[in-house]
Amino acid sequence: MSSPGIRSTTRSGTAGSAARWGRFLAQRVLRVVVVSVVLITATFVTVRLVPGDPAEKAIGMQTDRSAEDQAATLAQAKRDLHLDRSLPVQYLESLTAAATFDFGRSFQTNQQVTSIIGDRLGSTVRLAAGGTIVMLIVGVPLGVLTGALTNGRRRWLDVTFSGFSGFVGSIPPYVLAVIGVFFFAYTWSIFPRIPEGSLLDDVLPSLSLGIGPAFLLARVVRVETLDVLQQDYVRTARSKWLPWTHLYGRDVLPNVLTSALTIGGVLFASLLGGAVVVEGIFGRNGLGTTLINAVQLGDYPVVTAISLLFGFMVVAANTVVDVLLAALDPRTLVAS
Repeated sequence: MSSPGIRSTTRSGTAGSAARWGRFLAQRVLRVVVVSVVLITATFVTVRLVPGDPAEKAIGMQTDRSAEDQAATLAQAKRDLHLDRSLPVQYLESLTAAATFDFGRSFQTNQQVTSIIGDRLGSTVRLAAGGTIVMLIVGVPLGVLTGALTNGRRRWLDVTFSGFSGFVGSIPPYVLAVIGVFFFAYTWSIFPRIPEGSLLDDVLPSLSLGIGPAFLLARVVRVETLDVLQQDYVRTARSKWLPWTHLYGRDVLPNVLTSALTIGGVLFASLLGGAVVVEGIFGRNGLGTTLINAVQLGDYPVVTAISLLFGFMVVAANTVVDVLLAALDPRTLVAS
């Protein structure tokens, strides 16, 4: 039978933990709101710096018509597209559109922007997820293994890995994509040249997108592994001649994962950026190719919606990483 003092301490500890989680989540929600407003503002300004008049591109300026007719048609197009309104009014409309994710219709196709995104979102999500999986399943084990092998020995392996990982990590994804297409699709015919809608189509693009970040992640994981291996509790565990599966699986890996998640959240932004170009190389009809076409045509609603969606995906990914880190290491709740 537990005493009232023990029950009171347990209840106070639970209440204190709930309060810390409440403050933590409130801070993250506030951060998401602030970052989202900054993102919307930056997107609004950047989109309007794109050269060219989107109204002219939407209607097409015909040379066989008089200047008066063209001017009247252009004025009507600007009214229809709400481009005749002042910039502050357009900015408020952008905030409202972002809050409801209702960006109206495309200037070029008159199709609902949400419908365009819905048709192409799946391809981009699969590509980003595949790149993230490649980054994690290659980067984390490779970093831990290299850290274990270079722990105070094998200087040559340390230098070789640092140089090679830095070189591979600096190669842009589109270069890896071109190399992959040339060798694995055209030369050796391992993967299909033309997308057919199967999961096999995701393998080569995911590798092209995730290999570079994987080696960058491996470098960070290797350093963290070396640091963990120098801790006293790990040295004690090694002195007991515990199995290596126990040592690395229970003592090293959990402590390395916090750093891996942190840098992985940062690298996720580069994965989305690389997906924009990689999609075009592999002929994928995703958000990246749609965004590039919309920028060229001055399609404000499509450019704004896709840019904001990419930004929100990065913000969401980093928020999820923060929550996971707090769950893995409750000390971050106190520090936040």
